[in-house]
Amino acid sequence: MFFVLFFVFFVVKSQKMNSRERVHAILNNQKPDRLPFNFWMDRPLMAELDKKFGPNFRVNHYGVDVIETFPNIPFTSEHTGNTTYEVDGKIVVKHPLDSVVQFNDIPSPDVNDPKCYTGIRADRAKYPDKALFALMITPLEILFNKLGMEQFFLDIADHDTLIDSATERISDVLVKAVDPIADCDVDVLYLAGDICSTQGEMMSMDMLRRFCFDPIKEIIDRAHERGLKVFYHTDGHVMNILPLFVDYGVDGINPLQLSANNSYEKFASEYGNKLMLYGGIDNCNIIPNGTPDDVRKHIRHLFSTVGKNGRLIASSHDIPFYVPMENLETMIDEIKKCTY
Repeated sequence: MFFVLFFVFFVVKSQKMNSRERVHAILNNQKPDRLPFNFWMDRPLMAELDKKFGPNFRVNHYGVDVIETFPNIPFTSEHTGNTTYEVDGKIVVKHPLDSVVQFNDIPSPDVNDPKCYTGIRADRAKYPDKALFALMITPLEILFNKLGMEQFFLDIADHDTLIDSATERISDVLVKAVDPIADCDVDVLYLAGDICSTQGEMMSMDMLRRFCFDPIKEIIDRAHERGLKVFYHTDGHVMNILPLFVDYGVDGINPLQLSANNSYEKFASEYGNKLMLYGGIDNCNIIPNGTPDDVRKHIRHLFSTVGKNGRLIASSHDIPFYVPMENLETMIDEIKKCTY
């Protein structure tokens, strides 16, 4: 009897998973066969590698486990209406709105239009065995894009209640998009909006609650009701605000930027059982500038510190164009050696 149980256990443990199964194991707080991963690179370099290895080389050549997919919800477009011009040799960006007072002039998108989700449905049909993370820009980030950060903070001083009204209006739209996104058979709702610099959070905890987290609470709750995990992306130093992610029900964060003085060890010891990590790969220093041995040690350290309990999906932000190909190959090779 013992031999039979041991044999079954061995077969289950040694069975190779596909990408979606691998990511689902992490999402369900279970250990997969190996560490799942994704990575992003400098876009011109990615285009070059597409020519070298074939279209979508990250999937078809290197076998990433996650596909980030995007709903087309019009007012989320980062650059809509932006213009640039030169002043005293410096490039100045003119954002679409001069003040939040003008936000009511922007029409709300029709999130019931099936065209908003054409790209997501196409990605699911093309990659049935991959995990799909549907990226949704947060209400706060949408206002940053429409106003620029400088004007946003000026408007907090002059029109704070209009900021509240704008984020509430955007949230009301986005929460209605959760159901059709979930109907596309995605695995994670991936909220994105930078709220930290490399020095720390961009505003006080109370302001973050008011202008960032309160507006996404209903979105998070609806995603959970539809069986989706919710991840949040922000660059920068996040250690001070990790309690906010936990308080509002976020399941995982990205990317825990190492170059912004974040700590794998502190994250793992204090939040490893509360938040998953989708990230951790140091795209700023070790991957582009280190030796292949440095890269192997870095991936192994990340895995042993954050990933050993099955709470890590390794990923990077944009790896720069000057990265040695040997380092990229080493990074992926070492990730695939991180087995459970």
